[in-house]
Amino acid sequence: MASSIYISGLASGLDWTSMISKLVAVQRNPITLMEQSRSTLSDKKSAWSEVNTKLLSLKTAAGALSSSDDFDVFKASATVSGSSSDVEDLLSYAVGSGASEGSYSITVNQLATAEKRASGGFDSTTAALGISGDITINGQVISVASTDNLSDIQGKINALNSGDDPLNVMASILKVSDSEYRLTLTSKTTGAAGFTYSDGTGSLAMTQIVAGQDAEIQVDGVNGFTITRSSNTITDVISGVTLNLVGADEGAEITLSVGRDYTGVKEKIQDFVDAYNELMDYIDQQTTAPEDDEDASPLYADVSLRTIKSTLRSVVLSEVSTLDSTLDHLSLIGVNIDKTGQLSINENTLEGYLETNFEDVVNLFAAHGTSANSSLSFVYSGNATAEGDYEVEITQAATKATAVGSVFSGTLGSDITMTLTGSGGGTEQTIVLSAGSNLDDIVDAINEGNTLGIVAENDSGRLRLTNEAYGSSGRFTVSGINAALGIADGEYAGVDVAGRIRREGSTEWMTMTGKGQTLTGDDDQDVEGLVLAYTGTAAGTFDFSYIPGVAQKLENVLFSMTDSVDGYVAGKQTSLQSQMDRLDRKIEDMEVRLTRYQSALMAKYSAMESMLSTLQSTQNWLTSQISSLTSS
Repeated sequence: MASSIYISGLASGLDWTSMISKLVAVQRNPITLMEQSRSTLSDKKSAWSEVNTKLLSLKTAAGALSSSDDFDVFKASATVSGSSSDVEDLLSYAVGSGASEGSYSITVNQLATAEKRASGGFDSTTAALGISGDITINGQVISVASTDNLSDIQGKINALNSGDDPLNVMASILKVSDSEYRLTLTSKTTGAAGFTYSDGTGSLAMTQIVAGQDAEIQVDGVNGFTITRSSNTITDVISGVTLNLVGADEGAEITLSVGRDYTGVKEKIQDFVDAYNELMDYIDQQTTAPEDDEDASPLYADVSLRTIKSTLRSVVLSEVSTLDSTLDHLSLIGVNIDKTGQLSINENTLEGYLETNFEDVVNLFAAHGTSANSSLSFVYSGNATAEGDYEVEITQAATKATAVGSVFSGTLGSDITMTLTGSGGGTEQTIVLSAGSNLDDIVDAINEGNTLGIVAENDSGRLRLTNEAYGSSGRFTVSGINAALGIADGEYAGVDVAGRIRREGSTEWMTMTGKGQTLTGDDDQDVEGLVLAYTGTAAGTFDFSYIPGVAQKLENVLFSMTDSVDGYVAGKQTSLQSQMDRLDRKIEDMEVRLTRYQSALMAKYSAMESMLSTLQSTQNWLTSQISSLTSS
């Protein structure tokens, strides 16, 4: 609807539109005050968002120091002797988690290579070859028609290099001359195993031009170990270290030294200090009284913000129980707090303790647990796990899924196909046990033929199959070997560890859930999120103490502050938003009423103008009539 247009004072001479505007402005004052209140609330919410961001940054920095694994930071260096080659000409290396300090002598004897085959020569890539039959590569069949040319065959082979079971052999066409083209097949994986190939056409005449070869390295000299792998990337020889073989030189001896990266640990501690100081700076800015000519900060005089500061400061200054009294506070290793509340690092002091008391520094920051029983160990803790001394009762030790056959002292009279299926009906693998195999041959065939983590062994003349994983998750099924080896078809499962826990001196037990060799404290208890590992074989009751370090304590507190659902800051922001929403509704209602009030005033004064205009017209007519009578 089009809005009405009013021109005031045409009849009355009054500027009543201005008068109405002033009346409406007076009535708008409460709205203006509410809009100012809403703006203040919005500024507070934005400030709390900034607080939350800085709290999360501190939580991340503390979380990077809350586990002993976070301190497993290593670096490596290498030198070479006995050759003019540089280290990078022979290998590159990377150090990750799980590494340990040590020095290793490495010689690269040979690199892994991929098998390559080439066909006989053909005079064209586009002319039909006139050959037909099946090519079998790595067990997959490629049908060749008489109308296929060399490019067609290449395309059919390469089309099989996708999906769940890729061929892993690439086909290419090599141009030898304008009248000679050859089809080449190259394994996508290195190693002596190469790929299998058979030619049902009888016409491609494939010959091996490069043999597949395993990589070979010598570790710790001639009296050490000769190690072969199918790949030039070796990850399972030195714990936590990846070796990428680049070149071979039997005369070159590489000395690889792995040591703790104290600089990397110091950088993590510095990140923690910086995040803490940045948060405290912001809190100080918000809580400092304004100058006479300045507006107060949005969170000035907010008691809850001061509480956050006090809580975090007390955690940083707190003692870590059970540690040596000379190393149970951050200040004792060189992480100090000044009178303004800022943290700083005495680098010489911290470096000294990292080099001489590394584990003490770790325990000062990280969560850890201790037990007199070496079979019971701490794995992880949750944000709700309570510090203290506990008793752990193990009622069932974990076992592995195992199947044991009957005594077998002869050889197989015929080929047997056995089937193994992984946990929960997962991957299925078939293994052919050849006629004439004795028990040791059978064990070797099973161990080479499956990737399910199931290990075969000769157990005093019996075939034993064992899943390397403990508990119910390591269950497997086996079929096909009952008649010959005495292992019945069916599923075999291990047992998960079972147990419970209670506070030392308490009579109330808390529940834990077992999986494999780990026990996890159930929710809504003091041990919520606590994970323990029990590697023993017997039941029993054992002591355990859980001690969170400063970083873990801080992470726990920060979690309760920053949780997006139930966190303290989220509650503050929700409350502020609710207040803003209520003001929005009130403002909207008042705006509607004010619009009606203004419209009513406009209508009244417009009616007045109309009436005055009518009266003036009547007056003018009467005046005219009187004037006419007088004239007559």
